[in-house]
Amino acid sequence: MTGASDGSGFLAVDSGGSGLRAVVGTAERGPLAHRVSAEPVRTGVRGIDPAHFMAQLVPLVRALTAEAGQVRLTAAVVGAAGLASLGDALRAELPDALAREFGVRRVALAADAVTAYAGPSGPGRVP
Repeated sequence: MTGASDGSGFLAVDSGGSGLRAVVGTAERGPLAHRVSAEPVRTGVRGIDPAHFMAQLVPLVRALTAEAGQVRLTAAVVGAAGLASLGDALRAELPDALAREFGVRRVALAADAVTAYAGPSGPGRVP
């Protein structure tokens, strides 16, 4: 597997009304591959549906890691519309699901209001 000098990579995910977007990369090489699913993640009684989220994400990430040179994912950041009010189930289940499926050891979850601010600001510029 290739990746940063320590062999680790990242997964960045944006989930919202227009669908699911995912990027795989490394700190040294930056983003290496990206994919989009136009189907929004379902919400239900428990809020954002973690099973539907993972059902969409797993094939995207499998394709991304193959395209990027089998990057070993160690960290993930997920921005999701509605996370603040509809994210209880996602917060409870997503870290373990990402660890189980991809070996991710560190997960950061953020509401879309945070990612809308942080994205254009760039790395290291968010207080």
